Amino acid sequence: MKLLTTLALATLTVAAGTASAVPTFTTGGTAVAGEGLVTSVAGATTIDFNDGLLPSNYTGSVFTSGHPTYAAQPPNDMTAFYSVGVTNGQITPGMATFNGGLSYFGFYMGSPDTYNSVVFTMGDQSTVTLTGSQIATLGGVSASGDQSVGLYVNAWAGAGAKFTSVAFHSPGQDAFESDNHAFIAAVPEPETYAMLLAGLGLLGFMLRRKSS
Repeated sequence: MKLLTTLALATLTVAAGTASAVPTFTTGGTAVAGEGLVTSVAGATTIDFNDGLLPSNYTGSVFTSGHPTYAAQPPNDMTAFYSVGVTNGQITPGMATFNGGLSYFGFYMGSPDTYNSVVFTMGDQSTVTLTGSQIATLGGVSASGDQSVGLYVNAWAGAGAKFTSVAFHSPGQDAFESDNHAFIAAVPEPETYAMLLAGLGLLGFMLRRKSS
């Protein structure tokens, strides 16, 4: 597994192009009855789509039940799930945007296909693409669309970097199904703290001046 991960990351280093930092990708999650796989990363917040609704910062589709011909639930997942594609109300790409950015993002993917891909936009507006074939290689499975195959994908932005959006692509075909998206918000950089403190100091000065 370590060898497979190394090979995939070598490919991603090239795909990253002008990105200021190269993200790290791994597979591995925790099995939960009826939910499939969820993140194993401590401190992460999970979006499980169990209410059947699309979060306001997402575009795409949420299905409350599986439709094997165009949107199959990830294996052992009996709950609502997220999907992008080209039929039955689906769109591609579907995108999740996070104000302030993320240091970590994870998702449970079902039936990986070669035509699936995830595009991560970094804080410097560069992009990094993770293909369905790379995801399958990370997990040691085949990118053949087998609906009995699922794996949890973890992405770390890297030191001093952040993800501002994550786009799920399934061009020309159905579908890219996922669930149990998880994230950790990026920690503001030191200069951001400095600007915030300066602003608070100015506000305090103005309030004291007004009261006097």
